[in-house]
Amino acid sequence: MSEYKMKPGKIGEKVIGAYKNVEEKFVGTFLEEDGSMKTGGMAEKVTGAYKKVEDSVVGGYKKVEDAFVDAFLEKSEDGSSADTEHTEE
Repeated sequence: MSEYKMKPGKIGEKVIGAYKNVEEKFVGTFLEEDGSMKTGGMAEKVTGAYKKVEDSVVGGYKKVEDAFVDAFLEKSEDGSSADTEHTEE
């Protein structure tokens, strides 16, 4: 499938912002400066839970994106943008 980039809109920007805040808090709490994991009893449990949440969010977004692409976009055969206007002669 071709690569597309969706404009997030107001709601999408809020979701992305919230996700980035969670990610920043996670990184600050569980990662060292060099990117390695901080050790501790809860580190594996928390990273596993975070990974599940991340997979769910990304998977849900991907489903919405795929449905949008299938419903509203089509790949043009010649690589040029499709003419969406219909004119009668």
